Amino acid sequence: GAREAPGAARAKRGRARQGARPTPATQAARERSGDAKALGKLLAELEEKMMTHAKNLEFEEAAALRDEVRDIRATYLVA
Repeated sequence: GAREAPGAARAKRGRARQGARPTPATQAARERSGDAKALGKLLAELEEKMMTHAKNLEFEEAAALRDEVRDIRATYLVA
């Protein structure tokens, strides 16, 4: 059968998350959005958890955290 284009699955996951309830990390980011230092600390904690999951071969959990970090950065640091 035909394979999906690279990134197609990632795009589907992004669309599936839209409108979903915010995760605890996203909620924390909203609360800390006015404090750059606190937001940076939150991102560092999430990245540390992501690396721990990756080291423990828990790739789905690591990928979920990677996506959250990316979304938080895009929402609160670029805007």
